[in-house]
Amino acid sequence: MRSVVHNVCSNIARLNNVGKLSHSAISLMLKKSLLGTRMIKQVSFFKRRKDLSTEDFREHWRSKHADVVRRLNGLVRYVQNHALEASSGFDGIAEVWFEDMESMRANVDTPELKAIRRDEENFIDSNSMGTILTNEYVIKEAESVVVDQKLMALVNRLEHNDAATFHSIYRDQLGPLVAAVPNIHRYVQAHTRSGIYRTNRQPAYDAVASLWFAEVDALVSSPEMHAVRELEHAILDFDRTRIGAVEEIEITL
Repeated sequence: MRSVVHNVCSNIARLNNVGKLSHSAISLMLKKSLLGTRMIKQVSFFKRRKDLSTEDFREHWRSKHADVVRRLNGLVRYVQNHALEASSGFDGIAEVWFEDMESMRANVDTPELKAIRRDEENFIDSNSMGTILTNEYVIKEAESVVVDQKLMALVNRLEHNDAATFHSIYRDQLGPLVAAVPNIHRYVQAHTRSGIYRTNRQPAYDAVASLWFAEVDALVSSPEMHAVRELEHAILDFDRTRIGAVEEIEITL
């Protein structure tokens, strides 16, 4: 743990010469980077059925399917992310939160879950669908409520990086670097849970990143983003990573 803290502080200190972060901001960033929650976030990603228009796909997901998902037992939060770009590699990413694994597993073989599976066939290309179970880390929280653009990345590591090392670097080193970029108001990482790696299986993605920002041009051109890109290219497999802008829709439960 000492080496992790040292690396995080070193990277933030280097950025502090550019962004002039306060000591309290550094402390908060480090605390959020190192601490996760017991809550489970299930992330599903998929493409629409080829015979449906984008508009019909979104309408069905937003209305009819949302009504079915609301009935899940123990559901804490439900967010739909509708892709805004055809090049994203996905048409939608669904995020659902449960208090713990027991709450989520309580839905196995229930009528509510079976109803969801039946309705998915009405608008989702089943061959494109995948799901990962994650632990969420809020690296940077917005100080106020703002209307931002949202970008999501379905992330895969380079194969020479083992899973444990990747997750440590991604959260504890890359996390604070991204959080220091100007115009990023909120930044959340969701890491695929470690259990799948212990069974020698490879998940569809190693992590999901979500960031909210105001202006993309200022984001890309900042000196802080250059430091982010340098580390990303050392740990991420961009050929197997999917990135796209989304419209975030919070479903009322």
